[in-house]
Parts: sequence; C-alpha cells; structure tokens
Amino acid sequence: MVTFDQALDKAVDAILHCYPGVQWRDIRVVRDMQGKLFIVLPDELAEHRAEIEQLNQLLIEYLQNYAGSANPAACLSDTLSGAELLEEPFIIYYRGDHAVRVIERRAMGENWLFEPGQTDLSHPPRFVFFSLKGGVGRSTALALWARKLCQEGKSVLVVDMDLEAPGLGAQLLERSGKPLYGVADWLVEDLVGNPAEMLVPDMAQQSPVVPAGLWVVPAFGSATDEAPQNMLAKLARAYLEKTDSKGLQLFAQRLQRMLQALEAHYQPDVVLVDSRAGLHETVATTLLHLDAEVLCFAVDLEVTWQGYRYLFSHLTQLAQQKLQQGDWRDRFKMVSARAMPDDFDRFLDCSYGLWTDTLYDESSEEVRGLSFDVRDEAAPHYPLIIPRVDIFEAFEPCRDLRRMHEAQISAVFGEFFAGLQSCLEASRDQD
Repeated sequence: MVTFDQALDKAVDAILHCYPGVQWRDIRVVRDMQGKLFIVLPDELAEHRAEIEQLNQLLIEYLQNYAGSANPAACLSDTLSGAELLEEPFIIYYRGDHAVRVIERRAMGENWLFEPGQTDLSHPPRFVFFSLKGGVGRSTALALWARKLCQEGKSVLVVDMDLEAPGLGAQLLERSGKPLYGVADWLVEDLVGNPAEMLVPDMAQQSPVVPAGLWVVPAFGSATDEAPQNMLAKLARAYLEKTDSKGLQLFAQRLQRMLQALEAHYQPDVVLVDSRAGLHETVATTLLHLDAEVLCFAVDLEVTWQGYRYLFSHLTQLAQQKLQQGDWRDRFKMVSARAMPDDFDRFLDCSYGLWTDTLYDESSEEVRGLSFDVRDEAAPHYPLIIPRVDIFEAFEPCRDLRRMHEAQISAVFGEFFAGLQSCLEASRDQD
C-alpha cells in the first residue's frame, strides 16, 4: 500500500524515470483535497505523446490510490486552468537536489500556502504572541507589556484573535466594561456583506489597568455575552472564506482588512495580537500575514519541540522570498516561558537545533544565508526569558495588579520587556 508520506516521492521517481533531465521549475505537481496527485508538464513536451503515456502508466503503478485519475499527467494547455496554473502559489518540496513545485488544493489550510509578505499600507509596529499550547503565560506577558508601554506614554491596541479560547477581554476588561462587538462579530458580519467597518467604533474599550492609552478588542463583545447561545454559531462562521463580487477573500485577507480598520480608527502607537494556540488555519494568518514580529512561546518539553518542528518544517517549503526590509524569518523570536534557572542551556541547544534543522540556511564562504552562531543573542533562536514564578500563575491583571509591586513585575518580566523594546526599536527603524 502506498501512503500519503510516500506518494510524492514516488511521483518524483516516475517523472525522473521518463524525463531524467527535467527542469522542475517548468513542472507543477497538484495535490487535490484527498491527497491525490496530478502532474502538469510544460507544453513543449506535448508532441512526445508516447513519453506522456509512459509516465501515466508509471504514475498509476507507483501511486496506486494516490494517482489522481486514469491519466494523472497532462500538459499545461490540456488543463482547465491553462497558463494561470503557473501563477498559483506553491510550496517547494525538496527531493534531494530536486526542487518540486507543489500546488495544494485544500478544503482548509489555504492560508498556510502563501508566503509571508509586507502589506502595501503603512501601519504601526505589530507584535504577535503565539504558542503551541495554552498555559505558558503568553496572554499574561502580553497584558503586562501592553501596560508598560502605556506607562511610557504610548497608545496600545490589543486584539484577541484566540476565538476558541478567548482570554484577553476577561483579563484586561471588567465584565461590565466590554465593548459591544469583538473580532468574531466583525468576521461574521463581513462574511455576509454587511459593512463591518461600522462596528469598529464599538469594538474596543479602554482597560482599567492603566489610566489611559490601552484599547482592548476582545474576541467576543457584550452582544455575545447577552446572547451566549449564539457564540458557537458565530464561531463556526467566523473562519469561513468570503466570495463576493470582488472574488475570493481568504481568511488572512479578511483579518488584514479588520486590523487596518481598527488601526485607522484608534490610531495606536503599537499593536499587540494574541494568537490562537496550535496550528489551526487562523494561526497561519497571525504568524505569516499580518506583517508583524512573531514571539514564539515555548516551554522545554519534547511535545513543544515536536510541535515547532512540524510548523517550521512546513515553513521551509515556502519559497522564502525576501521582504523589502529583510528576510521574514528574522521576524520570528523564541521565548523561553516559565523558565527554570538551570534550564537555559538545554533550551538554547534545543532551539538552535530546531532552527538549524529547519529555517536556517546552510552557509559557506560563497553563500551567506540566514544562519547564526548558537550564542548570538540577536538570532531568532536565542530566546527571551520569562522565569517561572508562582505569583503569576493564574494571574488576572484587573484583579491582581492592585496588590502587586512594580518591583515584582520587573524582577520577572524586566529582561523580557528589554528584549521587546529592542525589537520595537528595530521595527521602527525598518519602517
């Protein structure tokens, strides 16, 4: 039996058997929603029908149930898409030295296939707080940095994009002080064509943890609290892609428009986004498509490193195009959360091994890609540190800040804040 993990390799073997000198940039492998494979050849091979027929026979033999049809290979002009197929986004699958262009057809997960890129519009610095699992102190760190930025005179917009486990609204706002609408409301109304921009003035509320300057956009607003039976129904529709007279809008494009509308209305100096944990479709947007600095929270457990290896290994398949201001991989930064005093060296070694095996390039005297020494503090793999302290377990800012001294916060988060300040200054320099 041929399995999913074997199918693509076997398709490459069949192509190389029939076309040993093939130029992979001229070929597309299309993987459909079931995982079945179709091979699209350049039109200059069309006159050699015997070779194409041989390839079809080999593909059926090699792929078994993963052959896309009775004739899984065809030339470009014989496909429904024609030349437009070459314009579709693809991932790079490396089989030895062969860089195979794979076009993915997915029921969900399309946002994972687009390369990270900068938006055309200017915007304030954005920071995404991400973790593979909850309970690592991600939201607490975000809330406390937002508070510190406001104490320094900055205006901060905090957006809770963790729709399935919303927390920032409850952490930074009193129950009676939530705005009428939240992120999910914007997505649901936008989906049916309502002018969702009309919701924006009622999507954020000032947090009481500072005198002024901290605007909080919850995942769900007070309208949902008043009709809680609608929450799951909204959630099911919030993730959908939108098709209208302007064409298909992926989830990433919809969230980009929402964030731009919020920034235009509230005029923040800094935007902090609390991402959903895990590897859901929505996470692709927050990690790759918001033109943001991405803080990857991790604890030193094998399950954490395994999860990040899954994520980063997928990202290596993207074409890794350079942004105007540098490489998108430079905008990721590891965070050692709930860190124990003696664990730093082990965490650093694991983080460096992860990045070296996935997102870092192999460098030589002739080629200098993205690579760093293990002890380079500016490197993405070199972590910002948040020590584990019991007083910040189950921490609620609105409830607990009043009985906490600033020295206690600085002792735990001071190094983390200093690292973020450096990231903020670097982001402004790039802008």
